[in-house]
Amino acid sequence: MPQQSRRNFIEQAAVLGGAGALTSLAGCSGDGGDGSGDSSDGSGTTGTSDGGSGGETEMLIGSVFPSGHVINEMANSWAESVAEETGDRVSITIEPAFGGESEVMEQTRIGSIDGTIIGTRWVIDYDPENFWVESPFVFENWEQQKRAFQTEYLDDGREQLREEGNQLLINQPVYRGYRHTSGNKAFETPEDIQGVNLRVPDLSPWVNIWEGIGASPTTVAFDELYSALQQGVVKSQENPAETVLSASLHEVQSHYTLTRHLASTGWFTLNADTFSGMSDGDQSVVRDTLTQSIQDLSSDIQESESQALDELESEGMTLVEPDRDAWLAAAEDPLRAQFEESWNPSLEEVRNI
Repeated sequence: MPQQSRRNFIEQAAVLGGAGALTSLAGCSGDGGDGSGDSSDGSGTTGTSDGGSGGETEMLIGSVFPSGHVINEMANSWAESVAEETGDRVSITIEPAFGGESEVMEQTRIGSIDGTIIGTRWVIDYDPENFWVESPFVFENWEQQKRAFQTEYLDDGREQLREEGNQLLINQPVYRGYRHTSGNKAFETPEDIQGVNLRVPDLSPWVNIWEGIGASPTTVAFDELYSALQQGVVKSQENPAETVLSASLHEVQSHYTLTRHLASTGWFTLNADTFSGMSDGDQSVVRDTLTQSIQDLSSDIQESESQALDELESEGMTLVEPDRDAWLAAAEDPLRAQFEESWNPSLEEVRNI
């Protein structure tokens, strides 16, 4: 399938009319939901499907990440592997910068595209009681956070995504790097960030936690973050090292405090109708090669993190090792409040994962 932009898809859909027309654009049909990547059920339509016995399948996957992003590059390599291993029965096109997460997921739900490459939106939309899995200062390290994604706590969310969102979740997240905190001074302890205007994503649990620690969190769109820091609209922000580097935030921030408060993740979902329309063998190729590609990329990103930190330091940023115990202690009360008010398990249960 030739690459088409998000706008082209929407324009075509408007001409053809309705969700039924949208499903035909990518050779897909229907409504469905979420799964866990290691399951063989799903949904989506094939170009020449015969009810799951397998025909040729063309898939268009919309990514929220820009062209050249490391996750998109991995996805393109994965698509080549799938084509080779299926003898070109399955053809996958990755469309970068397809839209925001909610939009990409909705296009996948109605079948105008066959999958997504997103951040954390699926948890927010389909399992808000378990959004602790993507919130700051909850986990001791990435290994614990990764284990949390495999627990039964998220089973309902995966099922909701399948049933209501018509999407199978590939249950292995991409590790995108630890999030740290930058500013124009060091934040060795939480006392150093009291009242500081900190940019955070527009996620109420994150706002609550940072506010409870003592910062003054402000939600600013990422594409406005550089200018907001440059103009002093906000004084600090938090993001992985690779993001700080690629967005040139080191030009407008002098210190990078390694708070390690959360590992960022990326996720793949597949339209459930498209997936179920493939033969069992092609399903296995698509699922297994993607899972392996995600694992390989996650390892590569972990290895490259130290290089990004070194590059930030060479660009003039001061790297700060904080008193992490003090940070975790300061986050304890706001975390407990968040768990008690909004989240399903207890903080103790999560800490024992």
